[in-house]
Amino acid sequence: MIFSTPAPYSENRLSEMLARNAQWAGQITAQDPDYFKRLSAGQSPAFTVISCCDSRADPNTLLQSNLGELFVYKNVANQAGLNDLSLQTAIQFSIDSLKVKHILVFGHHNCGGVRIALGLHAGGAPGDWLEGVRELAHDHQLFNPASPEQANRNVDKLCELNVIQQVRLAALSPSVNAAWGRGEPVAVGGLVYSLSTGRVIDLDCTIRSRAEIDERCFSAMKAICARYQ
Repeated sequence: MIFSTPAPYSENRLSEMLARNAQWAGQITAQDPDYFKRLSAGQSPAFTVISCCDSRADPNTLLQSNLGELFVYKNVANQAGLNDLSLQTAIQFSIDSLKVKHILVFGHHNCGGVRIALGLHAGGAPGDWLEGVRELAHDHQLFNPASPEQANRNVDKLCELNVIQQVRLAALSPSVNAAWGRGEPVAVGGLVYSLSTGRVIDLDCTIRSRAEIDERCFSAMKAICARYQ
């Protein structure tokens, strides 16, 4: 299959996409007449994924997942805030109703939200949503880079550190802790996608109990800092 970069927007783009959808649905049905009937009967995803809204970083495409395999929640800079009622509802639903056993925070390099938090995105203002990312940048002294090259490295470093920070928050969510309290084997981990290579990297921060949160997150952040020295 040959891939191309997205074409500029035009008035007929929606019609083109709908035509491609009809072609795709027809091909699937021709191969497996009951595929969509089975899919519509219910979902049983293997993972809950907290990802960024970036149009270039879709988890289903990058992980080559089948429909129904990932329960995906998206927001700017893949935040897992404990005060985000929408996210917390999604996590609770995925654990209690869908019986998902693995939550993944899925970040990516050169994230626009992270660039805004660092003041490197023209016209962007961080606002309250990205305050935690800015605090993380202050903690790791990522402001005022010496060169454009260093600025780009700082962005990617902060993208990875932010994933770990959000893994920590996801692991502190009430639904995850309630599941652990019931003895359910729920895991929380973090991945980062490299826009320049297409590869998804496991940040080795998987947490399986509340007692592991601080140690696993500290170890993962330490490894990131060593890699970006």
